[in-house]
Amino acid sequence: MATLELNGLTKRFGSFTAVDNMNLKAADGEMIALLGGSGCGKTTTLRMIAGFAEPTEGSILVDGEDVAKIPPYKRNIGIFFQNYALFPHMTVFENVAFGLKLQKLKKPEIAQRVAEILALVKLTGLDKRYPRELSGGQQQRVALARALVTRPHILLLDEPLSNLDAKLRIEMQVEIKRIQKELGITTIIVTHDHEEAVSLADRVIVMHEGKIQQIGSPNEIFERPCSAFVADFMGFSTFIQGTIGPEEGDKRPVSCSGKLLYVPGAAAEGIEAGSPVTLAVRSENIQLVEEEGENTLPGTISAVTYKGTTTRLEVTGCVAETVCPAVNEYTQRQLGEAVLVHIPAQRICVYKNV
Repeated sequence: MATLELNGLTKRFGSFTAVDNMNLKAADGEMIALLGGSGCGKTTTLRMIAGFAEPTEGSILVDGEDVAKIPPYKRNIGIFFQNYALFPHMTVFENVAFGLKLQKLKKPEIAQRVAEILALVKLTGLDKRYPRELSGGQQQRVALARALVTRPHILLLDEPLSNLDAKLRIEMQVEIKRIQKELGITTIIVTHDHEEAVSLADRVIVMHEGKIQQIGSPNEIFERPCSAFVADFMGFSTFIQGTIGPEEGDKRPVSCSGKLLYVPGAAAEGIEAGSPVTLAVRSENIQLVEEEGENTLPGTISAVTYKGTTTRLEVTGCVAETVCPAVNEYTQRQLGEAVLVHIPAQRICVYKNV
């Protein structure tokens, strides 16, 4: 298909910088997720790649050719809009065939390619229906088919699952990944959902205020965020303030509100003893135990939230204002119950406070 390269890509609106010196290389057939909250610059980046917004600075290379000055309809880039943007007065066939008609292909070829792409997205037999006669998931597949039928070099997905219910969202994650890998098309997906990003993408880019905060594999981003901001965005629930001490073998002590936690020496590499630090840990990695030991602290349950597969607890009186373990057990935990909380050292991320 194609490679995509962004070099120093910048977009300003007056004095406001929406995207600030973005650099990215997407390999042929790779899926990359732009992840971040509202206003972080991810959609503006997508619009510049598509040609709907002109960069203030920088270049957009598709297979080595700078397309920044080329109009959108000449870039051969497929776009999936968040609201699907289907034509309500057209059938499924007519919606999908629209781009092919603009390319002035002959009717037999249009019919063949539309049939092939409808089969790929599992919509065979629905070609004569109108969008109003389709479910939300089917409408989404039509929009995806329309973006793919022109055989674009690059596929851009703008919040493709945001309008679907939870069950259908999971099903479509599987389908989008299947189709993308089957076609081998280079894809950029914009999302604010970290679970969606790590489920779909080969690499994840976390953005904030127009800048890239971290680029890495889903596992790297999910397990080892590079900063407290990224950790918070990726669902780390407990943040503990402390002061780090000198190395003790392969670990280092952190004094937190007069209590002691140990972290791996490698996790705190380059941080001077006596520095204030923030420790971050995911809920599912915090354990309730029966016996005291290293990194085990007493606390009191102050809130219980049942979530089906897990129960989220809020525990006070430990090393932070609130420690939030998530337990996979059916035993009912009671408010005010005294518990022992264990925070495994290997599961703690360490960040030097700036």
